[in-house]
Parts: sequence; C-alpha cells; structure tokens
Amino acid sequence: MQNEIDTVNALIDDAIQSRNEAAASRQKDDRDPSPLAPPVMPPEGFPELLQAIVQASCASSEAHPVAVAANVLALLCCAIGRGVFQRIGDSILHARPFFLIVGKSGKARKGTAELTPREIFRRADAVLRQRHQSTDRLRIHVGGLSTGEGLAYAVRDSREPDEKTGKGGDRGIDDKRMLAVEPEFANLLAQIQRDGNNVSPTIRILFDGGDIGGLTKTSQVTATRPHIVIIGHITGYELREKSTENDAANGLLNRFIVAHVHRPKLVPLPEPTPDAVLNALAVRVADAIDYATRGDPHANNTHEIIMTPDAKEFWCELYPQLTRDRDGKAGSLMARSEVYARMLAMVFCLMAMRSEIQRCDLRAAVAWVEYWQQSITYVFLTGEDETELDAFTLAVLDVVIKDPGIKLSEIQQVWNRKRIPEVKASLEKLLNLAPPLIEMRRDANTGGRVAQRYHSVSA
Repeated sequence: MQNEIDTVNALIDDAIQSRNEAAASRQKDDRDPSPLAPPVMPPEGFPELLQAIVQASCASSEAHPVAVAANVLALLCCAIGRGVFQRIGDSILHARPFFLIVGKSGKARKGTAELTPREIFRRADAVLRQRHQSTDRLRIHVGGLSTGEGLAYAVRDSREPDEKTGKGGDRGIDDKRMLAVEPEFANLLAQIQRDGNNVSPTIRILFDGGDIGGLTKTSQVTATRPHIVIIGHITGYELREKSTENDAANGLLNRFIVAHVHRPKLVPLPEPTPDAVLNALAVRVADAIDYATRGDPHANNTHEIIMTPDAKEFWCELYPQLTRDRDGKAGSLMARSEVYARMLAMVFCLMAMRSEIQRCDLRAAVAWVEYWQQSITYVFLTGEDETELDAFTLAVLDVVIKDPGIKLSEIQQVWNRKRIPEVKASLEKLLNLAPPLIEMRRDANTGGRVAQRYHSVSA
C-alpha cells in the first residue's frame, strides 16, 4: 500500500514540476496555479478572428471559451476541406482535427458552446453561396457514430446499378465534407468493445484522410477522399471509466484533442447576440474560407501551407519538448502532439489569410497542446467526477471562511504542509466554481514578494 501511495505522490510531484516549468516559460502572472486545477488557455491560444468569435459567443452565455473555440476550429476545418495541405516529409497533413470536450453533464454547457459558432457559419455559408452562385451547404451530423458503415455511408461514393437487375444504384454524396458531433461519446466507447464493431478503425482512417473501402462482406459502401471532422462530448468520469489502455495505445483516443471545460460564470438571463455582430463575423469567416479554398471547397491538395524561415527555426526549438516520450495512458493520449501543433498552426495561419506559418501561429498551436496536456492531467489525476464538493475541499473552504485574508502558506500549515497539492487543487476548485465561493486578493507591493490572500466571496 505504501508503495502505491509513493507512486501516486511521485506522479503528482512530476506533474507539479512540469506545470510550474511551463508556466514560468510562458511568463504568466504571479499566481501559481496548481497542476490539479482546471486548465487555463493563455491569451495566445486565441488568435484575432478566433478571439472575436469567442468574445461574441461568451458575452451573454455560460459557454466556456475553449469549448466555443473548439467548435469554431472544427467548423472552419470542415468548411475548407482537403484543398489546404502541409507537407511533413513525404506525408500530407490536412486540417482535420478531432476534439473531445470533457465536462460535467448539463453543467459544462458543452451544447451551449455550439450555438453561436454554428449560427455564424450558417450565415457565412449563405455569403459563400451568394458569392459563388453555388448550392454547397456545410453538413453537420449529430449523434449515431456507432458503426464504421454509418460513417462511410454519410460520405459514400456513387455506385452503378446492377447490370442484370438494374437495381442497387446510388448517386452517392458529392460533398465529402462533414462535421460529426457525438454528444454521447461514452456510448461510442462502449460500442467499440463489441465484437465485430469497426468504428474505431474507421475513425482512425478518417483522421488520416484515407479512403474507406468495403467495411464488411455484406457492405459494399466506399468513400474516397473523405473529410470528416469529429467533436465528441463526454464527462470526466465516463472518460476514465470507459476508455481502456487499448483505446489510448491503438491510436483511437490519441487522435482527439482532449479539452476539459466547465461553466465559467452564471448568466441567468442570456441575451441574443446582435445580428450586426453575427453578420460581421460571418463575412470574416467567409473571407477566410474563400482564401483557404480559393473558391473550390472540394479540391484536393491545391493550396500548400509552408513555414517562414523564422517559424522553422522556432519549430526546431519547440520540437524536442513536443515530441518527448510520456509514460502511461497520459503519454499514449498525447502521442500526436507534434502533428496537432503543425495542424493547428496551419489553421491559425489560414484564419489570418496567410499561406505561411509564422511564430505567432506556432505559439497559438502550442498553447492548445499544453491545454490538452493539462486537461488530461486534470481529468485523470484529480479523479474529478459528478459529485459535489469533496470533504477536503469543504474543509479548506471552512478555513478560509473562518480566517478571511489567510495566506496560502497558512492554509497549508493547517495540515502541517503534508497535503500541499490537495490544498492547491481545492483552492482552485473553489475559485473556479460558478459562482466562485472564494476569491484571491493580492497585498499592495511593498518591495517584497506579493502576498496572495484568500477570502470568502461574502467577506
């Protein structure tokens, strides 16, 4: 038993050191968050257009900024198709991210985060149809990602009828772009465990952009050059309980950016986003899509994205840290860190209507990779579930209530400094509730180190 405790403590100590080093390198403010606190996206993770959409979406809603941004990125990547590409050696990388949004059921407002981005892109679609006199419409399929055959059928090729009977013909689907949203991703993980279910290998092929052939003896459905972007919703408890080591190791879950979200604020009476704001953002989105696709969203490998010399130099500095080996399930889940960094940098470059990746694009992409890592740490190391505040967090809250203005070191001393990580995690949990139960105030700078003091919100 003691060996197990020592192992867990070592994991926590490693996570603390890693998080602190990352925070110092980004020169964040002097508040030192616990590695077991909910992840925080730094400002550089929201480039200009993305930030504008996030601000509009969150102005009068309880949506989490990262959940909104993930929906924006998914919609944009779906819209631009396979024409945009980046060479990595002899391989081709398209903008086709998969996101797994993790948060409490009904409280993380995962569904709310979809609403404004979808409306903006619906209007952008209309702008593009008018510009190009086309009938293209961005397709969004919700739910039902239970079989590989179902995914292939959604973007199936045409098929000639049987020569003898004249039956069995299918016009197929010309537009291979689709955003697939699975609000019950836990069900998909359950389906994968069934014998004969082929959704896992199909999702892996889709991420890689490969063609889908006849999936079973009885199914002749094929889909060439599919461009399917996937967003899944799941709770932290479900992700821990239903995902297996094999899901992480075989390449299914490590194809998803895991993003933990929560409700950041309470908005009892949300107001609709003004039409003028939606229309202005829709035009900007349409411009970015037009730039990326060059007017043809169905093209294949026609718009190459490259790095500037300065960006290449910066990437070489970042690469050893991004590609480092990580142990355990968390390591397996982060196995595609460098691929996603390149992909997201390409997307941020296109949002700024550029064809050359710059340093700022790589910084934004790395911010997302770090958020991904912090989300995995938070979900798997904290064991956060759907329960109310745990007994230890309630005890920390009681200490703050009884001693307003207490410093972190004084709170830790209550437990003789033996539960430092848990104290920090509890403080962050109390700070990040909606509404928060405590707040942190800083003493005026008197020349020494600024003291951080905790108060209950009513103090």
